[in-house]
Amino acid sequence: MRRRRHLAMVAAACALVAISACSTGPSRSSVPAPADWASEAGTDPLAGDPSFTAPPTSLLRSAEPAPADERPAEPAGDGEGSTAGSLYGSLIAAAGPIGLRLLEPSGEVVGLLSPDQIVTQPTWSRDGLRLAATLVHPATGASQVAVVDVTTGDIATAPSSRPYFFYSWSYDGARLVALGPGPTGGTGAFILDETGAPAADVTLQGQTMYVAWEPGGRRLLVHAGHQLLLINDVDSPRDYQDFGLVGVDFLAPAWVPGTQDFLYVDSYDQAPAGAGEAELLERRSTTSPQLLRRSTDAGDVTELGPAGLYTMLAVHPSGDRAAISAASPEQQALAGDGAETDSISPTGPETGVPAGSVQIVDLATAERLTVLDRIGLWLEWSPDGRHLLIAANTDDPGGIGMSWHIWDGQQSYELARFAPTETFFRDYLWFADQYNETPRLWSPDSDAITFGANTVDGDITAVARLSSAGAMTSLGSSDVSFWSPPRPDDGLP
Repeated sequence: MRRRRHLAMVAAACALVAISACSTGPSRSSVPAPADWASEAGTDPLAGDPSFTAPPTSLLRSAEPAPADERPAEPAGDGEGSTAGSLYGSLIAAAGPIGLRLLEPSGEVVGLLSPDQIVTQPTWSRDGLRLAATLVHPATGASQVAVVDVTTGDIATAPSSRPYFFYSWSYDGARLVALGPGPTGGTGAFILDETGAPAADVTLQGQTMYVAWEPGGRRLLVHAGHQLLLINDVDSPRDYQDFGLVGVDFLAPAWVPGTQDFLYVDSYDQAPAGAGEAELLERRSTTSPQLLRRSTDAGDVTELGPAGLYTMLAVHPSGDRAAISAASPEQQALAGDGAETDSISPTGPETGVPAGSVQIVDLATAERLTVLDRIGLWLEWSPDGRHLLIAANTDDPGGIGMSWHIWDGQQSYELARFAPTETFFRDYLWFADQYNETPRLWSPDSDAITFGANTVDGDITAVARLSSAGAMTSLGSSDVSFWSPPRPDDGLP
């Protein structure tokens, strides 16, 4: 379903060729606009489709008795026996081709969403009160946005003119940014309200698009192609700051909590405004990518040392340090040797996954500590900030292919080996630092993770607990699963 996008992670050589060949974003000599703007069409793609004439309005209970009884699931009403009052808490959203299940950590199903449809991109609001997802008709491909209020079980739906393949909630929960196929190709960024309906009449478009919400605010960083922008008001996206061309050696920028600063990777040695293509290519060939910290208000830029062709960023909840994963300098030197990197495969070391490391960077001193001597494919801090979750490939050519590692502040250890589901690998792991912009895999208590794993029993919702390294528990069938974040009153950083 999801349109395959070319990334720096799997097409590093793109950074070394002409910008016009890698990005359709505007240059500084073009009309000053961050991307191509297009009004949302006022048509309803679901009109006339009888299967969508009655969209879901509330979560369903798990059908009883078990699977042999083919009676349809019943709505979870507000009366006695309703699950609505029990939904707000630690829940796992498990999605796939048979809908979405809301699970207790024990595996008990407390609610079902559209079991007769494909459900993708389950995304919790930052307070854990709502859950957004894409509903896709399995026969027609028509899609809707669904937003579940987990305090009541009520569902709001809105038709979408395209199947969105990423969501991120603003910190106040009033807006969603959705990424999906652009109106004229490439990727579009669409601003939605809390019900999933359009909140702005314009679309930001580029060949590639990665975003990051300002903590506690409504500003939105956008990495579109080689360009870096700050949308000052998402309800008026034409109001923006242009930070220029920075390259494609990273995906999503990362805000530093408690500040007006953010981290990104610059491939052009802080090229001046108006630098032409020839100058940018020269800068790219003579310098290595650098990790930078920029203040959005003062404009100050702080250099934090070298980055790499495949840099991933994850800032600690305290804002004093960041985890980065980057290719080694030797790998960067090979990027222009004519070799192609076709894909990253979860099945063994012959994958094109470059050599590299995961490091912790002190954001005040730029000092670094290597915590894993291989490149990380997923970086996510636990809600309490005590552990860093890292996905990496394994060395066993006949083995499962990937493993979860935990850095506990003192040492790194392997938590579990796994084979990701095709969907989790293709649509999430490849874009990990974009997904890590919001809490995803960690339990709110920071003692376990959930993820989509492929096993002998098929694709499952897996749970691995820090207290049981090497073990993995199945909570039933799904492509991908995400844990709800901590409640607002949990007192976590």
